[in-house]
Amino acid sequence: MKRLSFLFVLGLIFQSLSTQAQSKDTLTLMTYNLMYYRETTSFCTNSNNNASSKDGYMSTIIGHALPDILVVNELGGGNAALNSFRLLSNALNQNGRTFYNFANAASSGNLANMIYFNNNKLGLHSQSTITNGANGLPLVRLIDHYILYHKEPSLAQHQDTTYLHILAAHLKAGSSNADERERAQATSAVMTYLDNNNIDSNVFFMGDLNLYNSSEPAYQDLINYTNANYRFRDPVNAPGNWGSTAYASLHTQSTRTSGGCFAGGGMDDRFDFILASDGVINQQNRVGYLSNTYRTLGQDGRRYNNSLIFPTNNSAPTAVINALYNMSDHLPVLLDVEVLGPQTTNLYSEELANEIKFVNPNSGDLNIQLGSANNLVEEVQIQNMSGQTVGLVQHRGEAKFKMDIHDLPNGVYFVNFLFNNGNQIVKKLIKI
Repeated sequence: MKRLSFLFVLGLIFQSLSTQAQSKDTLTLMTYNLMYYRETTSFCTNSNNNASSKDGYMSTIIGHALPDILVVNELGGGNAALNSFRLLSNALNQNGRTFYNFANAASSGNLANMIYFNNNKLGLHSQSTITNGANGLPLVRLIDHYILYHKEPSLAQHQDTTYLHILAAHLKAGSSNADERERAQATSAVMTYLDNNNIDSNVFFMGDLNLYNSSEPAYQDLINYTNANYRFRDPVNAPGNWGSTAYASLHTQSTRTSGGCFAGGGMDDRFDFILASDGVINQQNRVGYLSNTYRTLGQDGRRYNNSLIFPTNNSAPTAVINALYNMSDHLPVLLDVEVLGPQTTNLYSEELANEIKFVNPNSGDLNIQLGSANNLVEEVQIQNMSGQTVGLVQHRGEAKFKMDIHDLPNGVYFVNFLFNNGNQIVKKLIKI
């Protein structure tokens, strides 16, 4: 009985010594089809889709929404690098805003995707593209994969960060069986890509998906993929035939009842989506969806088969509604997520960190000495810069043990020591 009491008190003392703090940040994600931004066609000209005017409209929209992550579709791909920069400088970084940055341009035919981000909060780690469908043939439009990292305030001290994987897509338009097959080839390629690269954490699939209902093979690929670890979730959980009035609050196209450059017919399609990995919905790896924040900017649920401006729309300031009406035939979709920083520990845990030793840089056998942390460590993980676990040891009480890192590519890694009370200590490792 005395021993139990002693252990209980000792546990309380240790818990108080290893009190943790965790920073929190909120990010707003937004996806928007810009409707032939700086791309001229026979039906979209500089008269009915003027680029300079669109810069002003976009600046108004950004000033209202202030997204931290913005994915855009239908950026003129003929000179995607220049057009990406023009949108950044003429629309995003206007009216006192100077904090937006963007990725490298990638062209997909005459239309391209791009990501912009709040450089105060986020940085670009890397980017790549998915170019071929599940059938091996080139996709109608490329799908871009961007990896962002969160600039957590104490990043310089603990060198641990949170990564977000953003997939920007603009799937094939049209309602024919052939169009559906094209969309399914693209989403099947996406899911295979995620599976092959073990990307199952903090993933978002964003863009104009041109889907008509939840039974489409493309949508089913995303939410019911064979390996449940890689499935996406719809934050509003709204399966069905999205073209009906029951889904009016989710409709994103069209802002007008008659066309020209823009599509007509009024609001009756849910084409634009932000889907999130299951871990985001359940906040399993520091990033969590904030409930009830999924929204369509400018949509009040009273637009079915009507335009954005009739009947009167009071869902946003008049200047914003007018800018949305003139900018595109689509509406932007947004949601908010909470990002938790790594847990920081007090002086006691810093002392433990000093006792954990290994040779760094290292080229082969990582010999770890735990010191007085010996009986407290439960697991040791080695993670790469993308946040993937590439080495793992379930600790069994040895004061010294070895991890084989011969096969790891040269570069920077993080060694994460997980303690039996939930604490963690992260040390940087350089493999040479």
